[in-house]
Amino acid sequence: MKKLIILLSVLFAIASCKGPGSGPLVKESFDKTEKGKFMEGQKSTGAVQTEKINATIEPCDGCVKISDLYSNKQFYSGKVIKIKGKVTKFNPQIMGKNWIHIQDGSEFQRDYDLTITTAVSTSVGETLTFEGTIVLDKDFGYGYSYKVLMEEGKIVQ
Repeated sequence: MKKLIILLSVLFAIASCKGPGSGPLVKESFDKTEKGKFMEGQKSTGAVQTEKINATIEPCDGCVKISDLYSNKQFYSGKVIKIKGKVTKFNPQIMGKNWIHIQDGSEFQRDYDLTITTAVSTSVGETLTFEGTIVLDKDFGYGYSYKVLMEEGKIVQ
């Protein structure tokens, strides 16, 4: 009986194998087709894709609009800026931080969403003003890369 169970287990493992370099212990065990399906909601840059909302948020005094941030990202790199937007996505406690996506209704070359890492908790739909440092081309691996990211965002008035 034990031999039959072992034989069936081996046959099952062989039947489910995708060839050399595959298996649960191999980091890159899926091919490009499967990776494409897995990351279907991602932009080609690997950035997280969010749907554009229909909103017009008036910037506060001293705030930068999302369209201006993307069109002049080199200028803002490493600088602390203020930005006001509507929360479109909130992911709590990933890598020890909360991840917030905001939009203000502006857009530059199909970029309309800013991701902010923060200790602040919020809800989708809130309109908030954040202040934080702008970082460019941040890649966390596994398809999570950001052309523009605000780090250590804090709510300001």
